[in-house]
Amino acid sequence: MSHLQFIILTLVAFVSTKVSGQYGRSRDGIPLTWSVYDYPDPHSPNADDQRRCGRYNISSICDPNGVISRTAADAIENLINAVYRETTCGCFDCHKNKHGYIIRVALMHKFERIFKDEPNTSYANLRDAQMYSYILTQRWKMEGACNETLLILFSRADSLLYTLTRQGTKMKLKNDDVQRISLAVRHYFDKQDTIADGLMEMIRRYRLIFDNKYPEAFQPVSGKRV
Repeated sequence: MSHLQFIILTLVAFVSTKVSGQYGRSRDGIPLTWSVYDYPDPHSPNADDQRRCGRYNISSICDPNGVISRTAADAIENLINAVYRETTCGCFDCHKNKHGYIIRVALMHKFERIFKDEPNTSYANLRDAQMYSYILTQRWKMEGACNETLLILFSRADSLLYTLTRQGTKMKLKNDDVQRISLAVRHYFDKQDTIADGLMEMIRRYRLIFDNKYPEAFQPVSGKRV
């Protein structure tokens, strides 16, 4: 059983785990440690950015180091697309154009710290994850129509899972909701071969919140309420 430590702070769900197995497939020219300013945008029309993300068309998922399989990424993509098509966010544009919440997923071997002079503590890493995610949403132009967006960041070597909700999404998906759902799915991130399952389950539960199905969103695998 791997050691698991969770730190919850405001918008953050931070996971410290030890993941078994090898650290991803290597591809020529693809770094293992990613600066937030170099990390590619899967939603860019630029084919090179898409390729660097391990995708071959415009996508909601970037996985340059092969943290999950391409088949798993496709399944997660389908789930994300369904959230966009079948939910409705709270602003006028969402109702007018009949669309819902926007989810992006950033996966990597390791992220480059933002606050490099800070000590290597859980709290400092948490601050780095928060700022890294925020900058990434800015670079990826994740404002949407009314900030109805969220980003899931997973850095495997750092054993860090983080959800950043922008303002329009946070009105529906509260900080406490992120915390409880992260605690419910944490065991999926103990093993390499269940990381994709964890991402799927996290997104599925976020959708339940968007659909006002709160009891179902907080059911752990055992079936007991968290």
